Amino acid sequence: MAVSTAVAQGEALDDTLDRIAETAASFVSAQAAAIILRRGESATGLALAGSFGLGEQYAEHLNETRPLEMGKGPSGVAAATGRPLCIENVFESELCAPWRGLAIRQHYRAMLCVPLRQEDDRVIGVLNTYRAKSGEWTDREVDLTSLLADHAAIAIRTANLLDDARRQVDGLSLMVRSLRAQSHEHANRLHAIYGLLALDEVDEARRLIAAVEGQHSVYGITTSRVENATLAGLLVAETAIAHESGIDVVLDRRSRLRELPAGLADLDAVTILGNMLHNAVEAVEPMPASRRKVSVALLQRRDETVFRVRDWGPGVAPDDLPRLCDRDFTTKPGHSGVGLNLVKSVVNRTGGKLAVEPKRPVGLAVSVTYRS
Repeated sequence: MAVSTAVAQGEALDDTLDRIAETAASFVSAQAAAIILRRGESATGLALAGSFGLGEQYAEHLNETRPLEMGKGPSGVAAATGRPLCIENVFESELCAPWRGLAIRQHYRAMLCVPLRQEDDRVIGVLNTYRAKSGEWTDREVDLTSLLADHAAIAIRTANLLDDARRQVDGLSLMVRSLRAQSHEHANRLHAIYGLLALDEVDEARRLIAAVEGQHSVYGITTSRVENATLAGLLVAETAIAHESGIDVVLDRRSRLRELPAGLADLDAVTILGNMLHNAVEAVEPMPASRRKVSVALLQRRDETVFRVRDWGPGVAPDDLPRLCDRDFTTKPGHSGVGLNLVKSVVNRTGGKLAVEPKRPVGLAVSVTYRS
């Protein structure tokens, strides 16, 4: 019931997975629990997707410092074999050797790993529960956790579908907003040119046409550096919208993007870059003219792809920096604070790394990196 309620409430996928982890911990009187999922259908890597009772360092360690793999470690073995794995003492199990330091920091001594199976018997990951004291896991506890895992796998499938639909709507909304604004702007210019010609103000009409041509050069520059048509279109439209507000959005001359990283769909990329851009533009809106600018860099090297947006806005207080990507946290009155949280959610799911860096003397840089 707890799992079904979490899905039915339509919460963000991260919140739903956290709720499932909390339920699992309560089932077997454990102090903590985690949901670890495969990064993709054929991927060998595993990533922490939801947790309860575990600190942020746990997720960072498993997802970045020492990534999990199918067939390796307790979680990887349970996912690869499709059978529950009981660890009575992490300090005596060779499977746990690489993560013993993590166990000390997170205060757990025993763990139970149960595979998450979908209807077609495909294993999509594992459900782990952790206890502070070493000791045996009873057959009843294993069966109970396995039962929850079966329901959780179905719930995760449903939550994933809902989350995909939400992300597609978000991405399409960003594109529609940009295209609508661009269409409106184009119509206004045509009307202005027609009016000037009707008044026989030929020189003024020429100047306006020249200005339009100048902005068309932005299109040529962007499409020559960004080969993905969806992102190129988003950048051109957002640049034009910002320009109307007196804000310069500049594509870094080093930018080159031949293709999106594996596993990153067009609409996911739109959600990432679109929200990063919106945040940056909003940050510089109240600034004086010299600081009303935003720089965008899309860099692709042999082994990594980087999306980076830098603004010259007010920046972020050091105390607020750790909470900047939290849901509902915002430094702007009247804003919902979901922009960077959406970015973080998509980045985590698609295997990227999000970084926020205060710049000197002013501003903020947000970057997303994918490594192949």
